[in-house]
Amino acid sequence: MQLRSAIALALVVLGAARAAADDSFVAKTQIYTDSDHTTVVSPLAALSRDAWQGGTLSASYVADVVSSASIDVVSNATARMNDFRSEITAGLVQKLRNTTLSADYVYSVENDYQSHNVDLGVAQDMFEKNSTLAIGATFSANDVYRTGDQSFHRKLTVGGISASWTQVLNRATIAQLSYSFSYGNGYWASPYRFVRVETNDFSQILFKVPETEPNERFRHAAVIGLNRHLFTDSALQADYRFYTDNWGILAHTVQLRYFITWKDVTLRLRERFYYQSGASFFRPHYTADNSGTTLQPFVTADRELSTFWSNVAGFKISWRLPWVHRALEVEAKVDYFHFGYVNFALLATRDGADIEAGLNVIY
Repeated sequence: MQLRSAIALALVVLGAARAAADDSFVAKTQIYTDSDHTTVVSPLAALSRDAWQGGTLSASYVADVVSSASIDVVSNATARMNDFRSEITAGLVQKLRNTTLSADYVYSVENDYQSHNVDLGVAQDMFEKNSTLAIGATFSANDVYRTGDQSFHRKLTVGGISASWTQVLNRATIAQLSYSFSYGNGYWASPYRFVRVETNDFSQILFKVPETEPNERFRHAAVIGLNRHLFTDSALQADYRFYTDNWGILAHTVQLRYFITWKDVTLRLRERFYYQSGASFFRPHYTADNSGTTLQPFVTADRELSTFWSNVAGFKISWRLPWVHRALEVEAKVDYFHFGYVNFALLATRDGADIEAGLNVIY
């Protein structure tokens, strides 16, 4: 959900960055599928309006239709899980000479989860617009429920700040450095995930216990990026991200994007590699004697807290159709991904794809 919020805010800021903002409409549908028997269909519609001098209003709606028989679902004696999630975003961007103010609110709801998110930002152009300093703040309040259990209700609250510096190095090169910090307190686990407690030789499951994770989580992330214009019709974007938190996770992300334009067609090639160490309390197997007295305080069956690596490679093609409409654009995207789990006992690898099709129009 935080990722969705970040994407929504980025779209709002991007719309405001245009010197003369126009009204626009975006419609997309994304299909996610993987080898762990999970499919997600996500239609999205977004609208922005140049409401007054320097002011842009925006709104979007996205739905996730989930069908899963993943290892998480099957291991808890459930044949298949189906879910539906809705998210509504409202945003405002105000341009004041060299200053841009932004704010958005995101409400997300599903049958067992409800989330309220607020993002605020300010960006200041300096040194004849060769440098930009941006500062942001975010707050998220989440309510977690469990289907079929009226008594289950947990809360998770997350707040964060971020800062970035963007610098024009020359006519063809832009660099950016950013840092973000977040603090969360509450329920991080899944109400449906139960952890297997086994004998010392892993030959027998003694019992299962609900997943338990620390209440507090401090997160730090730093990103350095470079955008470089190449030749007459192409550009290269590269960035590296370092992440760490108090749960013991260290993560590294390297991403490359290459853009090529032929008249009204733009092709984007993408490569992203990610590696993380597991949380300090993650174990491939949890063991205990028959009384359970040797069980550690925090246990999890979340593969996202294990040691793993992933690779994403894909392309996106955008085609402007000015003979149909002055600013109509259609696009298609395909990303293939592979996950390799180093010490997750229930799953060694996961493969899949993100497929997207949509249209953008400025009117």
